[in-house]
Amino acid sequence: MPNPINARCTACGATFPRSEATTDTENELACPACGCGVVRGIPEQHTTLTQRENARCASCGATFSRSEATTETKGKLACPECGANDIRTVEDPE
Repeated sequence: MPNPINARCTACGATFPRSEATTDTENELACPACGCGVVRGIPEQHTTLTQRENARCASCGATFSRSEATTETKGKLACPECGANDIRTVEDPE
């Protein structure tokens, strides 16, 4: 797992690798989805999130990373394939 999802935006809820949140300013992070400057780390021992597909659309069956399903409305997710709002979490088989 080269780039684990280990950061979360407090504004839009997007999750992403911390390396994607780095900016040109030293010690300053920004959400790659919405640009918010408040990014929190997700400790590795408290999550199973990775870059693999961890969400599924109940309407069309597409699977994708949950961060790809975020919308401009906080707390609302939409399928990046069909736009449906019926997103389910894919449980880790382990």
